[in-house]
Amino acid sequence: MSETFSTLHRSGLHQKLEHTPFDLLVIGGGITGSGIALDAATRGMKTALIERKDFASGTSSRSGKLIHGGLKYLKNFEFSIVREVGRERDIVFHNARHLVYPIHMMFPLIKGEAFNPFTLKIGLSVYDRLAGVKKEERHQLYSKQATLEKEPLMNNTTINGSGEYVEYRTDDSRLTMETAKTASEKGAVLLNYAEMTEFSMDEKERITGVTVKDRLTGEVSSIQADHVVNAGGPWVDEIRKKDRPISGKHMVHAKGIHLVFPYKAVPVHSSIYFQHKGRMIAVIPRGDTTYVGSTESIYHEDMDDIHVYQSECDYLIGCLHDMFPSLSLSREDIISSWAGVRPLIGHDDSEPSELSRHDEIFESEAGLITIAGGKLTGYRKMAERVLGYIAEKRALKLSASQTAQTPLTGGHFSSEEEMYTYVEQLHKNYDGLRLSREELEEFLFRYGSHTETLLQQIAALKESYSDLEIRNTAGEAVYTVLHEMTATLEDFYDRRTSYLLFQPAKVKRTLDAVSTHMGEVLNWDSNRLNNERKRIHYLLQKTVTFLQQ
Repeated sequence: MSETFSTLHRSGLHQKLEHTPFDLLVIGGGITGSGIALDAATRGMKTALIERKDFASGTSSRSGKLIHGGLKYLKNFEFSIVREVGRERDIVFHNARHLVYPIHMMFPLIKGEAFNPFTLKIGLSVYDRLAGVKKEERHQLYSKQATLEKEPLMNNTTINGSGEYVEYRTDDSRLTMETAKTASEKGAVLLNYAEMTEFSMDEKERITGVTVKDRLTGEVSSIQADHVVNAGGPWVDEIRKKDRPISGKHMVHAKGIHLVFPYKAVPVHSSIYFQHKGRMIAVIPRGDTTYVGSTESIYHEDMDDIHVYQSECDYLIGCLHDMFPSLSLSREDIISSWAGVRPLIGHDDSEPSELSRHDEIFESEAGLITIAGGKLTGYRKMAERVLGYIAEKRALKLSASQTAQTPLTGGHFSSEEEMYTYVEQLHKNYDGLRLSREELEEFLFRYGSHTETLLQQIAALKESYSDLEIRNTAGEAVYTVLHEMTATLEDFYDRRTSYLLFQPAKVKRTLDAVSTHMGEVLNWDSNRLNNERKRIHYLLQKTVTFLQQ
């Protein structure tokens, strides 16, 4: 475990950034930037990464939380993408078993939509072959009767049958965190809340580094690097503007939202991916909840405070009603929601239908390399392409990428059986903490092989709290400060644990005690502590407040 990946070590990280001549500097701490940092560090490059806010605070914590195998690309005969995405999914699964796990996904055949039994059979068969799907995970087809027996809530007047295949669910923000943390373990220097304010240039007007301001302390640093990569996601154009005015390719932001319901309100038996008037909608059970998404619309508003609109909620609720007519759902049933934007690549005067969903690399005259577009599943290949571009354009001799065989930190398990053996061992060794197996499994599927370090932190608070939930959550918060660079309550409740999205009641129950304890560790004064609490109250309200357009 990296001893430098701690909020308490920020000063030392600034010193490293200031005094190390880096081979590569990455701007942006989402999954793309973190993946590039990991790839570069494992090839022996001196690598730095800075993030304006928190790791995964943009698109990388607001996806559909699925490692897609690329099934939908078959509609446009994009076979090479299906092959790459399907095989990348398998690599991500093996490198992070605690974060990526298979789920059975039902794809219903609906009257009036694009697929019929023949085309679905062909599509799933091609998908199985191209994506390298394991034999035991290959698709099954079901008649209308069998489909309704499996999912009795479905609309029996529109369902004609279904196919079932395996998708992989993940925690997108945790996947990003573990990728960044692994890059740190491999020697990269990473810092969140570090905003690039300007580029440094040589006499030939070529970029040689950046100036960075710490948004928590106000400290200013200079970073020197031979190569600078802009992986700012939806903000790549804001970074490009600090180099020179933008022309040609530019970002167009596509907004998507997801709604979270109590499971009892949408009690589906399996995950479902269905077409509604041509648009794909996912219904995913997760613990005591079911989440639903996504919409897609072009977004032009505040990128730092994206809201869910009433019309977007009503659209998704309408989709659910058409698929599950017996459910009586309204906005009042929603326990939380999230909204995010995807950066799509457009050109001057391009129409929305012409926007590219794929990743592209382009370079400015000053040498700023920008990577934009792409999807969560393909982050590792995007990193490979960036390093390959640098090697080719800058005539560097780099070793081959090692990330296909690099387990993410916490992901050092060879099988599911090994994971559950680990849980049994922890349950026995830490029985004095009175944790259930279910609680230990929840920790396992968040922290993997680092769960024991977390339990040691919880044990240190054993005498401080009589309420076990508060004790556990406070211990978890401190663990993430010490080992995952958590700097705010939002970092912890949203991106490190997803409690804000899937267990908002838990956030409310634990907030006062956890914020007090975390404030002591981080030396917050009363003003900072009050502002941190206000921010969480605002976010809790925001997830269930839907604006009118």
